[in-house]
Formats: sequence, C-alpha cells, structure tokens
Amino acid sequence: MTLIWADDAMAGAGCAVAKRLGNSLAIEWVAAPDESVESAIHKAKQKLIEQGYRKKGQDVHAQAGIGLRHAHMVIVKTTYTTMTGRTRTSYGCGYSPRSAAEAERAALYDLRNYSWGWKPELGYEVLQSFRY
Repeated sequence: MTLIWADDAMAGAGCAVAKRLGNSLAIEWVAAPDESVESAIHKAKQKLIEQGYRKKGQDVHAQAGIGLRHAHMVIVKTTYTTMTGRTRTSYGCGYSPRSAAEAERAALYDLRNYSWGWKPELGYEVLQSFRY
C-alpha cells in the first residue's frame, strides 16, 4: 500500500447562512489556499454567531464548501416574492477551478437547492466574485 500526501487536501472554502423560518438573514464565507473546508465552514458560521444570529428561531448552517486550493468563488443574492406573497431573501455560493462564469452557475444551482420557489426570471445579484 502506498500513501500519497497532497497539500490540496487541506485547502478550500466554505459559506454559511443565517436563516429564520426559511428566509435568509445573512451570509458569511471564508476562502483561502491554507484553509480546510471544515475550518472554513466553521469560521463562516462563527462570524454569523458573533454578529448575533443565534436568537430564538434563527438557524446558522453550512450552505456550501469545496476542497480546492485555488478556485473562483461567487456569492449571489436574490430577494423575491413567493407564490404565497411572502418576501424572501436567499443566497447561493458557487465554486469552480475553471472560471467565474462557471462558479456563478454553481452559485445559482446552490441558491435553487435552498430556495425552491426561486426561478432565474425572478432575478439575482452577484455580491462577490473572486479567486482565492
């Protein structure tokens, strides 16, 4: 048996979202070549908790993460009205080793996974787009 050590095993990014009753309140993220996915997600969650998102009915949870030493990361946000007339805010996190456009598509896919009522025609904005 041969074991291979790869520096990329401890590299990555993660984002976390604070929610209340399905509505997203805030998002935080951590991304660095020397950051593990688990550590990045933990730090992102801690940032939200330190901002006070731990009140009754609020939930801070990991939304997305990836184990890549270098990647494009895109954070998207949407605010829309649901079929029942409620205003909703949702976020998406996306990553790609190839391009910002691919990371944006991944962020929209992530947003859709967490916000079933959202459709692309309801619109969104790119909050952050960067390479780490």
